[in-house]
Amino acid sequence: MDERGRRALAIGHVASAAGLAAALVLQSPYMAHVVVLVVLHLLVCYGLLRPQPWAPWLMGFLASAGIPFAAFSIYAPIEVIGVKAWETYVLITALSAYAGLLVATLLYAIFKREEFSSG
Repeated sequence: MDERGRRALAIGHVASAAGLAAALVLQSPYMAHVVVLVVLHLLVCYGLLRPQPWAPWLMGFLASAGIPFAAFSIYAPIEVIGVKAWETYVLITALSAYAGLLVATLLYAIFKREEFSSG
């Protein structure tokens, strides 16, 4: 489970980085906070695939930055688009899955931190 779990989380982080990068390209290239999240996701992916001693710290930082971002971003489509539009539910589902990925990664870093110390 350990190797497969790390790979699954790494794939999730690559998908998150790709989704955030697509939002940058399609919406606005001037969102610096999203650029930071994309870079952090790619670094966490590298830290998961090749266990590094700094990876759990970076996962904690990413979770502390990404979970509030997702939480505030869940509220935005409700106010802008409205509850009756189906796009609102798609965005809420995607952002909830994003927050779930960050929580799962943080829990993995907490409970499996000895895998990263031997890096």
